[in-house]
Amino acid sequence: MRTILKNGRCHTLNENNDIVEAILAENGKIAAVGTNEEIMKLAKDGDAIIDAGGKTVMPGFYDSHMHLLSYGYSLTMAYLDDCNSIEDVITTLKKYIEDNNIPPGTWVEGRGWNETNYPEGRMPNRFDLDRVSTEHMISIGRSCSFICITNTKALSELGFMEKLPDVSSGMVEVDENGVPTGIFRGEAKEAVYSRLPKLGVERIKQSIVAACEKYKEAGITSAETDDFELTRAGDFNDILKAYKELDEAGELPIRVNLMLYLPEDEQQQEFYKYGFKTGDGSDFFRIGKFKLLTDGSLGVREAALLEPYADDPTNYGGPLVTQEAICRKVKDAYEHGLITVCDGMGDFGIYLALKAYEPIVAAHPDEDLRFGIDHCQITTEGLIEEYARLGVVAGCELVFVKSDIEIAEDRVGKHRASLSYNWKRFFDNGCVVAAGSDSPVEDYNPMLGIEGAVNRRDWDNQPPEGWFSEQCITVEQAVQAFTTGAAYANYEENEKGTIEVGKFADLIVLSDDIFSMNKDDLAKAKVEKTIIGGELVYSA
Repeated sequence: MRTILKNGRCHTLNENNDIVEAILAENGKIAAVGTNEEIMKLAKDGDAIIDAGGKTVMPGFYDSHMHLLSYGYSLTMAYLDDCNSIEDVITTLKKYIEDNNIPPGTWVEGRGWNETNYPEGRMPNRFDLDRVSTEHMISIGRSCSFICITNTKALSELGFMEKLPDVSSGMVEVDENGVPTGIFRGEAKEAVYSRLPKLGVERIKQSIVAACEKYKEAGITSAETDDFELTRAGDFNDILKAYKELDEAGELPIRVNLMLYLPEDEQQQEFYKYGFKTGDGSDFFRIGKFKLLTDGSLGVREAALLEPYADDPTNYGGPLVTQEAICRKVKDAYEHGLITVCDGMGDFGIYLALKAYEPIVAAHPDEDLRFGIDHCQITTEGLIEEYARLGVVAGCELVFVKSDIEIAEDRVGKHRASLSYNWKRFFDNGCVVAAGSDSPVEDYNPMLGIEGAVNRRDWDNQPPEGWFSEQCITVEQAVQAFTTGAAYANYEENEKGTIEVGKFADLIVLSDDIFSMNKDDLAKAKVEKTIIGGELVYSA
């Protein structure tokens, strides 16, 4: 198959930042770039022709941190992101049950609630969900994915009204009488999720494809996804099987690198039996990095901090793993050919990951080790210098700054906030930055992440001058993070991230030239066409 894209302002993002007019794709890869005249001379009968109409063309976006399966499955749940109060949550869940004719005695799931600005000033609890239904088992996940809430019917069905579950980390919240409130924090939520009916391989496949079809519309052509975390889907064997079947059938809509979240030692050892190493796989599905969580969400004060929370001076947050355990797990994964990426939200959580990477980097100075830390929210100048010294990739969910402006200074105070979400400081220190969305925690549209990092304003475009505006990055840097940075993080810089001969013909056509337009309008830029492997897969 051959495709010619012509009449474009094609930003190659190569070393010289060359801009070309036309691209020839053959057998899924870029065969030539140049002027319209040069490329059209190579045309043959039967070539597909795409006319970019003079618009901006770029490499496809690469989201380096998402939960693809969770998002796909969430499309079947009650959508709670737009709820502005507990009353909204209750109303939305009632309507969801009614609209979908969900029979009594079955599970009802929802996700996306965030109590930060609810007028009730608290999270929902089981009594609120009992107002929705006492005949359905209800489970709803917070937007950050670190908390779930159930109703009394669900607690009874799971046996937790009689006996609380044993949890190794996190917390099952109880009232003054020791009775559960329905709130499960951190890893304790798995006590609920692990007992929900499993999706099975076929429904997993349906959820994967549903998510990918949405992502294509936003110009995402590659993704690094943590899907093993969705324990209610099935065990990791089911998820692997679903991906392999889709890949072998040629039915994966975008290219996927699968993170390997295996928090229990037994899971880790079981996975090793496959013999997979980071980078193994095909053009569309590859084994990614081994994944660990060091801490939890800043929003619910579970990010692990070196100093206490400014709005809760007795609380330092909580690491989810000890230093000894993370060092052991990272080393074990490395010895089995797997490179690790950790989630690190708080500065202490980040410190734990860096200290785990340091001895391996020191012992193997000639190896191309691309350990990563994602989120990188509460930082210090010294921590960012350690990223650079150890060659650790900074996985920054750029869109987070839009949501967290309203809570960051409350949580850590103005001084520490000024050192946090410091995407520019990573670039200034020579770190590779790989951008992600954490979808469905935040909106997956890369243009929102780019706009957020460039302007550093919240969803209401405040403050006008930008929050700690000295940390605003350029459009070029934000685009790099969503293209070349993400490709580098996964050892794919020779295949993805730029428009160069020999690389995958994964391209997008934008409605506006984001490199020259008013930066206040960046979020208005739309993807008009998405091309994967030289094939037009989306057109607005």
